[in-house]
Amino acid sequence: MDRVNAILANEEYKDWMEQIRTSEKERRFCCHGIDHCLDVARIGMLMNLEEKLGLEPELIYAAALLHDIGRAVSYQTSEEHHLASVRNSRSILLATGFSGKETELILEAISKHNTTGKEAEGLSYVIYRADKLSRRCFDCEVYDECYWKKEEKNKGVVY
Repeated sequence: MDRVNAILANEEYKDWMEQIRTSEKERRFCCHGIDHCLDVARIGMLMNLEEKLGLEPELIYAAALLHDIGRAVSYQTSEEHHLASVRNSRSILLATGFSGKETELILEAISKHNTTGKEAEGLSYVIYRADKLSRRCFDCEVYDECYWKKEEKNKGVVY
């Protein structure tokens, strides 16, 4: 997991995550910091094992760690976070030793994590589902205020 550790130590990654933390400081639900990213990675790993998908663990962790870094941009502009995440992740992946082919696979998964999931396969499927399953709605103190409930964004997601 050396390349995953390299992502965590990458200055650009740390900067994006700090920007997200700062932007979400007053947020009362569904924050997108390291806890969420690691939840997505762990759920993705369980799915990979249970469903015998045969995905490389470092690819799951890399995609999970990077899937929301575009939120730092989306909080400042109107750009959708999954698109900004793709753009901002490329240089981090290449700087941390992922091959061009691995980078493209990870970027595809990041680009599809904010979709309906109907067309997601392989790593894209795992990151999409793990992201949705990582919501801690069952014990959330602001459940009645949450936009996930109001907008029914999880509608149609199979748990």
